[in-house]
Amino acid sequence: MKTSNTTAITQKWLEGISYEVAFWNNVYRWPHTFQGMMGWAHYGSAICLEGFDANHFLLADDHPSVYDVGSGMSYAVGDHLEKDGKLIPLDIHYIDPLAFHFNRILKKYKKKLPPIEFGMTEYLSAFIHDASLITIQNALDHSSAPIKGIVEALLALRKGGVLYLNHHPNEAEMEHYKGFHQYNVDEENGELVIWNQSEKTCIGQLLGSFASVEVKRMDNGHIVAIVRRNGDATSLPERLRKYVDDKTDKAELCEVLLNYQYRNTSLARNLKGSIRFGLFNLIQLMAQMLPWSLKMRVKRLIKQA
Repeated sequence: MKTSNTTAITQKWLEGISYEVAFWNNVYRWPHTFQGMMGWAHYGSAICLEGFDANHFLLADDHPSVYDVGSGMSYAVGDHLEKDGKLIPLDIHYIDPLAFHFNRILKKYKKKLPPIEFGMTEYLSAFIHDASLITIQNALDHSSAPIKGIVEALLALRKGGVLYLNHHPNEAEMEHYKGFHQYNVDEENGELVIWNQSEKTCIGQLLGSFASVEVKRMDNGHIVAIVRRNGDATSLPERLRKYVDDKTDKAELCEVLLNYQYRNTSLARNLKGSIRFGLFNLIQLMAQMLPWSLKMRVKRLIKQA
């Protein structure tokens, strides 16, 4: 059965779900890993984003709304604003395509945290409307169509809203294009660049006057981009419309759905999927038991292999 490039990439993405679910299941399984994660997360405190004063930006908005897209289960983005030394609750939503898995993990380990809401970067404007700020951290390069995701995010923002991106550079190269890692995020000569082995796009040039892009490489190597929406939906340039074509979306989603069903009807494939998850879960079970410093050392060695 011949499949489109989008379907092939999405299939690779789907195969990465087992690893991701196993990872979070074991972060939440162990008290020390859960406490370690919540220790660096900003949940319960003021919003804090590397390289961007989100608190100041949102205080200028009468009714600010924030969406942490591809959030995983980290709750990394703070859920309050700070004004005159006081914390004010913030309208924030944690969005992830694996929300069904993640909410089951929350229930399993009895964690009283906000539920993860379902949404996909590639179709974000169908889930989010009139947002003040959308954050995507170490997740855009995990999506099956990151450039489409950027355009969708901009359409989900109100005019003047900000899309905040923060990513490790060239993760797909480091991960040898396995699982979720099919695209790289990088900065070249002050430009935000999305690329893989077959394509390369300079985001600022693509967006033109519809949005401004400020990108910087932080001292720790992170690529931070602040993308501000300037135009309204009616001013979306023709070159961007292909990324938000509803008919194309419907056709590709139907193909992905039926191709996935075709590939997973046999007992052998279902058994393979169960074994795959069981293996990843066992690996993560052992990995999360290790001290943090040792885990980072092992991870660096694996990436270099």
